[in-house]
Amino acid sequence: MMTKKENKSKSVMQFVDMEMLVPQNHLVRKIDKTIDFEFIREKVKHLYDDEIGRPSIDPVVLFKMVFIQYMFGIKSMRQTVKEIEVNIAYRWFLGLDFTESVPHHSTFSKNYERRFSNSTIFEDIFLEILNLVNEKGLLNKESSFIDSTHTKAYANKRKIDKKEVEVSHNKYVKALHEEINELRKSEGKKPINFSEKKMDSISKTDPECGMFHKGEKEQQLAYSTQVACDENGWVTNAMVFPGNMNDNNSGTDFIEQIAKDKEVKNVVMDAGYTSPVLLNEVIEAGLTPVVPYTRPKGAKKKSKDDIEQPFTSTQYIFDKEHNCYVCPLGIILTYRGINSQGNLSFKSRTKDCKNCPLKHRCTKQNFKEIQRNVLEHASDYAREIRLSELGKKLYPLRKITIERCFAQTKFNNNLGFTFLRGRKKNQDRVLIIFACHNLIKLARILHKNASNLVSHLRFFFGKVFFYSY
Repeated sequence: MMTKKENKSKSVMQFVDMEMLVPQNHLVRKIDKTIDFEFIREKVKHLYDDEIGRPSIDPVVLFKMVFIQYMFGIKSMRQTVKEIEVNIAYRWFLGLDFTESVPHHSTFSKNYERRFSNSTIFEDIFLEILNLVNEKGLLNKESSFIDSTHTKAYANKRKIDKKEVEVSHNKYVKALHEEINELRKSEGKKPINFSEKKMDSISKTDPECGMFHKGEKEQQLAYSTQVACDENGWVTNAMVFPGNMNDNNSGTDFIEQIAKDKEVKNVVMDAGYTSPVLLNEVIEAGLTPVVPYTRPKGAKKKSKDDIEQPFTSTQYIFDKEHNCYVCPLGIILTYRGINSQGNLSFKSRTKDCKNCPLKHRCTKQNFKEIQRNVLEHASDYAREIRLSELGKKLYPLRKITIERCFAQTKFNNNLGFTFLRGRKKNQDRVLIIFACHNLIKLARILHKNASNLVSHLRFFFGKVFFYSY
């Protein structure tokens, strides 16, 4: 028999317990049991005046609203407020009753501009949650997995200005340039002018982002986010750079921050972090670089048994003691000084290569030349680590650490795009996103452990009760 439910809820007045309406396994309950957000009040206390002005919105409520936005993947604060108005669990999390009004969506942005923009509150929140993870014994910083991902900027890529700008170099590259010119001066050669200019695309809407283009990905205005996590997937550090900055350049500044933590011993990076400058800084910081294998560049092999295939660079042996290279046939390539690109040049004599039976596999010129970076020893050391047991053990873990972290935060926490403009705002946003990532993960682990403990206790006391009879 078909029945029709009468809709009386619109005119019925009920007394309900808000606590009973929030499911026991809801994420906000797990978060509420995991962390006490009252520490935020102490962190921002100095930003408020106790005597002048009207009573403010509770800063804990404001930051909890931000957590709701990024924990549940809501695109904007305006939409977040609409969700809070009708969601009982969100109201319970914020401490609002059914009739209490939700703060206006512009309240947080106004507070950010007037109070929080020049403070370290976002980094403090991130570190507070990370310290909580560490206190639970879940953090292992010995190996740090590093990678970058792009975040699509809130700007139209057609509204840009083409400008000629100077190529910016970090302090490590500048120090290398000075070293090269000193060496050229000692050899009686003119110094190299490393200052150069290039045409760059500057957004009219958000000048601090950059034009990002990598591989088969669409060319777009974006920010690049450098992220580090431990072997358990806990994010330990994050920094935002313009999208047009190379990973080797931004990665060098990021490594400097990672090296400040004395617990870190190894850094695991992909092929975008293999410049000699970056690897040298990693080694000088006392860290062990773990990078992937890269195929030798040049003509492709026809088959494994093809004896006519060209020689690869690894088949030329560098003799450190005599500062020379030795070709596969034993011919010496002597040092000829630093060239205009700043690389050490090693050349063979023309008469040595003229009647060489393997010349067709070596070079098409009358002599063989090999260029070696001044910091090539760092790349050599990284190749040794790659072939070691440590390298074979750590590098495959990237797919379940940093790459999984990117997948989760892009899908669940809106890391892949931003509605904020400016590097500082996006830096604060990224810290909150990864703070949410760590907090959600911690809350679920603690809730699961508590549930397992209750199950074991029930099973144990059930057996005791059974055997007592």
